[in-house]
Amino acid sequence: MAEQTPTPNEAKLLNESWMEKISSGDPGLIKQAVDAVQDFTRTKMREDGFWRRIMPMLPVSNDQLTRTVDDENPVVIVDREPDSPAAITVPFGTLPETLYIRGERYKVQFARILTPRFTKDVDQLRTWVMDIRQVISDNAIKDALAEEDGKFLQSVNTVMIGPGFTVPTSGVVQWQQISGGITRDSLEDSMKIMPNTPSNLEVHTVLVNNITIKDVQKFGRDEMGGDLSQDIMKNGWTLSDFMGKTWVITIKKNLVPTSSMYQFADPKFIGKSYELEGMSLYIRREAFLLEFFAWETIGGSIGWTSGLARADFV
Repeated sequence: MAEQTPTPNEAKLLNESWMEKISSGDPGLIKQAVDAVQDFTRTKMREDGFWRRIMPMLPVSNDQLTRTVDDENPVVIVDREPDSPAAITVPFGTLPETLYIRGERYKVQFARILTPRFTKDVDQLRTWVMDIRQVISDNAIKDALAEEDGKFLQSVNTVMIGPGFTVPTSGVVQWQQISGGITRDSLEDSMKIMPNTPSNLEVHTVLVNNITIKDVQKFGRDEMGGDLSQDIMKNGWTLSDFMGKTWVITIKKNLVPTSSMYQFADPKFIGKSYELEGMSLYIRREAFLLEFFAWETIGGSIGWTSGLARADFV
């Protein structure tokens, strides 16, 4: 359902009601004002940001946390599927070899993401005709999501080392440069990178920026197939599924370069991401100054490198 932007009069009434709660000395009323912002924030957090769409966040409780000898920070220990050798053909009367089961594990560490501390004179807020709560929420969310997505792709790039480098855990190059620009042939060639790993995984999600996708929109009827090319020319790119993959398009060109394409396997073949504390907004009024900031505590780890690939079209 599309969001409805309040009219100036409606926004002014919302602001006045919100200001009354913030200005009140009643902690219950202040909590109502804070909760109203938190509810809006949580909804937006689920809709925006590509890390959460590629690796959905799982809630984690205290009983799932464990301690380590390295520091006092909480961690979650995740089991990785143990490997096993292939079956063999033997003569009758032959007993199988003994294999001791060894399971590998990896840990998910947590970090806190903070927005700047915003401050404002309460008397200057009285005449605003825009929805203050929406402004506060949007600013906090954009800051947090940009930090989330940036850290996620930083980890992905580190795992794949660089273009043309062999990833030690898979023994193949998972970050390739493909010449000829983005064509139907080069696009299909990029889809071979991940299945070429020993894990034989298929691409589940493709991440590109809003400039790169326009090169895909150039595909003609002979490349795109039938009337789909005509529909895209008339209506723009409205597809979430294409080539049997889920496509995520971002405007964060500083994180996802133009003419580059990140590819991810099903989340269960990548790793885990957890939300220890969801996005919260702290609001405090002291004398005539109102201050607020947002924070969250999340963590994620890549547990299996073969579920990642990147193609740079040159």
